[in-house]
Amino acid sequence: MTDEASQQFLERAIPQYLVHAPLALCLRELNRLLALRWIEGRHGRLEGPVLDVGCGDGYWWKFLDRVDRQVFGVDISARELEQARRVLDGVERADVSCCVPFAGRSFRGVIGNCSLEHVPDIDSALRNLRRAVGAGARLVTFVPTATWAIQGRTQSFLMRHLPRLGMAFAGALNGFFQHWHVYHHRVWTSLLQASGWEVEAIYGLGNRRSEFLFRAFLPLGFVAFLVKTVTGHYPNRLLRYLPAALLVPSVTLVRRALASPIVDADEPAAYELVLVARARVEP
Repeated sequence: MTDEASQQFLERAIPQYLVHAPLALCLRELNRLLALRWIEGRHGRLEGPVLDVGCGDGYWWKFLDRVDRQVFGVDISARELEQARRVLDGVERADVSCCVPFAGRSFRGVIGNCSLEHVPDIDSALRNLRRAVGAGARLVTFVPTATWAIQGRTQSFLMRHLPRLGMAFAGALNGFFQHWHVYHHRVWTSLLQASGWEVEAIYGLGNRRSEFLFRAFLPLGFVAFLVKTVTGHYPNRLLRYLPAALLVPSVTLVRRALASPIVDADEPAAYELVLVARARVEP
């Protein structure tokens, strides 16, 4: 995707995302959207039918090409699936570590939008996803880097001077987000290969500017998350009643923070990994 195409996409997507989710989440979601569009341009389109693992409310797919591409979502939250039902071609409430989703249907693509790190039994989940696809199907999954929770200026200071406190705080962050699996990309590669997948490429996501903004707005994100837990919606939806001009500063902040969404997997500022894999043809 060219820089011009990226800017056009962001001009359209950022204002819509800001009235849907808190700014911290917007940064992450839009970064992944840009990355997936770039990956499809480089590795080929993720052909349908596509299985979205941990699809949530499905809002992500409002910004991706759906022409001739059916998308089915699986999640453990019934409330989220009720919203996803309005966007996706089919939804199912299931735990992919316990069963093969949409039994009897074969998928050509799988997307994990920062979901697999939340599955306690990752080995079973990866094997079940392999059973859900045909040979040669592609998997694109986003996962946090092993060091994401010790990034940021405060955390860097703590890790230099009070490492026990820094690691305790990092553990609290991973605990709040229910991250069961926070690994180096070599570990993810081994896990995927052991479950019938061949890793084709690994990239990093993020940069220092977007990570700084994410952490600066994370406290507000916590509040918004609690509101959604109670009401089913982020409070940001109230922003749609404001004049568009009042959102311009936030739009500018997000656009500048996403100037370089793809980085090297070992880049210190990378807060997420994106792994591209193919279903291995078994002998």
